[in-house]
Amino acid sequence: MIINAIILFLSVAIPGALMINQKSFKAERLSYFLVFAGAYLFSMTVIHLIPDLFLSGEDPFRLGLYILIGFFIQKVLENFSNGVEHGHVHAHGAYSVPYLLIALGLHSFLEGSIMTDAIHSNHSPDSVYSHGSSPKILLGIVMHKIPAALALMALLVSQMKSIKKAILLMLTFALASPLGLLFSEFFGHSDVFPERYLIIFFAIVAGGFLQISTTIFIETDPHHKLNWKRFSVSILGALAAVIAQLAI
Repeated sequence: MIINAIILFLSVAIPGALMINQKSFKAERLSYFLVFAGAYLFSMTVIHLIPDLFLSGEDPFRLGLYILIGFFIQKVLENFSNGVEHGHVHAHGAYSVPYLLIALGLHSFLEGSIMTDAIHSNHSPDSVYSHGSSPKILLGIVMHKIPAALALMALLVSQMKSIKKAILLMLTFALASPLGLLFSEFFGHSDVFPERYLIIFFAIVAGGFLQISTTIFIETDPHHKLNWKRFSVSILGALAAVIAQLAI
């Protein structure tokens, strides 16, 4: 758990450090990486997170409802973050740094929380989902965080008068996912909340993952024309998720 928390922190801190002396960021340079990461995250949500939730024994309709709620909660958060979590900075966009950081921090906290293996603890040992989700989910989150960290630090440097303040805010954002992981680990292995509440929480987070990944697809292909290079990269991302699911 501690190693995963450190990796989550560094996945934001290191890209952020690379952007300290930069005042602009062009997501186009990472467009194929964004497609790959989005396809991986979407596929991992569909083939791992959602099936795992439905193996929990909770009512399928309610689980589907919570996933929908999570989808639209993330859409609301995106309204305040202006797509920075997708690695996008709009040159003429109006950013409110406090709201931006609150939205990104909550989003990042939820990301980290789903990495706990507590939800797997009551599954049958023969289940393909009983071996833990941390490594494969961690990979998807890290790939998603790198462009987000680059975009956020470029935005903070361009809008903040103090570099030190920009770095402090970036480090605060970097701590959000590790805190989410610690939160879910603590409550997942304690009797403070019944397990069903954690399952509801994870379903909401899975819905947010669906919103994030599908939005990446839309933003990288805004004209709805099949770009064979990007399509090929998305297939590779999906295959990587399938291989990770079978191998890890």
